[in-house]
Amino acid sequence: MNRFFLLLVLLMFNLSVESQESVANNFTTANIAYEKQDFQKAIRIYEDILTTGTVSAELFYNLANSYYQQGAIGKAILYYEKSLLLNDQEDTRYNLNIARSQQLDQLSSVGATPVQWWNNMVQKFSANGWTLLMIIMLWGTIAGWILWLVGKERTHRKRGFTAGIIGIPLVLLIAFIANTATSLEANSGRAILLEKEIDLRISPDPKGQVLSTLHEGVKLNLLEEINDWYHVRLINGDQGWLPESSFERI
Repeated sequence: MNRFFLLLVLLMFNLSVESQESVANNFTTANIAYEKQDFQKAIRIYEDILTTGTVSAELFYNLANSYYQQGAIGKAILYYEKSLLLNDQEDTRYNLNIARSQQLDQLSSVGATPVQWWNNMVQKFSANGWTLLMIIMLWGTIAGWILWLVGKERTHRKRGFTAGIIGIPLVLLIAFIANTATSLEANSGRAILLEKEIDLRISPDPKGQVLSTLHEGVKLNLLEEINDWYHVRLINGDQGWLPESSFERI
């Protein structure tokens, strides 16, 4: 029995190693295809890697770049967003903003509810980004109080005291924002529209009254589900119904 168990463990370990090597080889092959501008091949291989359950910020980022090169703005935005959830990189945000600038629907948050406006603001950065900012602000606040306590010149002590007083509420505010961002990422209910063009309807019915026409790349907040339809809210506050097949969750 013990020998059988040991052999089973070794077999599972070998299969795991082989699987990891296969994923690494496929990832390299996809990267080479991308460099050769064979974007369709790169996309196919990256997508195959995802079917193995492998996820990483780099994989999502490369897949987003490939879709962008193919003109699939919706898919590009989706995978840039997914990459940012795992690793908040400046290059990813830069490329995401470029992809967003090419959307047909340039929606404004002017009409958003206060809660939605707050969530939109929180999601400007990832939870890790807000946490890093909080840590920087915390150290700055501590440095201000230290300067106030040990500073030799009155001007320095005054500046330290001011930094310390201002820093405390800022640290608490950013900590609250970071906590909110963490909650939104865990249960974001966010999605990206992938249909090239689709009607936002007043009811969960393909014959329902059309409220507006949307295009790929629009970010959606998912509110409720009825059968295969979702009640969604846009960043400008507009609400309506879309079929589940028209979008993918971030």
